[in-house]
Amino acid sequence: MNKFIAATRNLLLFTAAAMMLLSVSACGKKPKEIVTRLTVNSTPEKAAVTIRGREIGETPLKLKVRPGVYLVKLSLPGYKNSWQKIEMKPGEQKNLTFPLEKETAAVLITCKPDTAAVKFQGRNLGSTPVVIRDLPHGEYKAELSRHGFNPQTVTWRIDSPLPKRIEGSLDSNLGTLIISSVPSNAEVIMDGKSIGRTPFRDQVEEGKHEIELRRNGYVSLQKSVQVRSKGIAKLDKQVLEVKSGSIQIKSAPSGAKILINGKNYGDTPFSISNLKPGTYSVRLEKAGFDPAVRKVNLPAGENLDLMFNLDSNTGGVDIVTQPPGITVYLDGRQVGITEKDPDHKNISKVLKIRNLSMGEHRITLAHKRARPEKKNISFTVQKGKVVRLTNLNLWIPNAVLVRTNGARETGRIIQDLPSKYEFEPSPGVKFTVEKSSVKKVEHLPESE
Repeated sequence: MNKFIAATRNLLLFTAAAMMLLSVSACGKKPKEIVTRLTVNSTPEKAAVTIRGREIGETPLKLKVRPGVYLVKLSLPGYKNSWQKIEMKPGEQKNLTFPLEKETAAVLITCKPDTAAVKFQGRNLGSTPVVIRDLPHGEYKAELSRHGFNPQTVTWRIDSPLPKRIEGSLDSNLGTLIISSVPSNAEVIMDGKSIGRTPFRDQVEEGKHEIELRRNGYVSLQKSVQVRSKGIAKLDKQVLEVKSGSIQIKSAPSGAKILINGKNYGDTPFSISNLKPGTYSVRLEKAGFDPAVRKVNLPAGENLDLMFNLDSNTGGVDIVTQPPGITVYLDGRQVGITEKDPDHKNISKVLKIRNLSMGEHRITLAHKRARPEKKNISFTVQKGKVVRLTNLNLWIPNAVLVRTNGARETGRIIQDLPSKYEFEPSPGVKFTVEKSSVKKVEHLPESE
């Protein structure tokens, strides 16, 4: 009995001790920590991050924060400050990126004297005063220029949003240019631009200038002159050389001999140059035409174009033959062969013969196949007139009919009808030939 009681007491003591140990162990264990993280990025990077008035680093920046609301300031030189409200919940993970806007300013450019041209970054912005807006931080320059003044380059720096005023000051670069000429009233061209007439006196920019003097009838004169600021440059009594002229002579017809003041200059068309101003007697001569004489006045430096229409003192003849291909002789000399007129069947083009002396002439028409082979026609030529001879006929075979039986007949096909030919084997003899009796037709050439 005593042993049982002792065992029971020991078990109770062990159980109580175990429970005490478990209780002590449970009271000493820490709860699990909840982590909240924030990553701050910016475009561009390297922006300073300020939270609650304290700068804590540069972007990109990773932070371990407590839950709550934060006002974050991002700042970077050359960019506007950016304020961002960020709310973080327990255990939240945020990765935020904030674009930064460039900080800009405006600049007002003025100049003494005013209305100077402004060139900025290769662009012409007009005349002062000029305002240039939205310039980011950085170094800048502009060129100021005005006629009669030395150009100036102005520079400035943008490092805050405050507007700037830049004022240029140009120094005069004008000198006096004096020009006279013999004769006077010559146009003055400076560097390709007309600036007046002689006698000339005016203010021009300093430097080397190319001067040209022009006057109608005189050779242009080129000079170089150096003008200094506030100085005087002179081109005095510049002598202009009288310009020679030219006469270009044409005639209808061409090939007329040219005589100017009795001197032979060749045949038309012809151009005579290097002639002094004055009056000239021009005479044209050509065989078969009356001489033509004209007096002309040639001003200094002028170029005259003369056209002479010569009056023929001969005549001519126009010839049309039927058929074409006939050789034509004039007074025993061959002058041509008539050609086919595409617009008129069996009729030739007009054969023109000119420069015939007045009086009686004889035309001979000839063709080896003709019957007869030759025909003579006489006509009379009058001065300046053309005789037209038409309907000049020669009977000339134009085809050979090869019959189905082998017979060959030479003559003229007058008409080609659907089933037959109208055929003329000799002058004045005509009959019809059935095409069924013809094996083939050999066409003869028009000319010999």
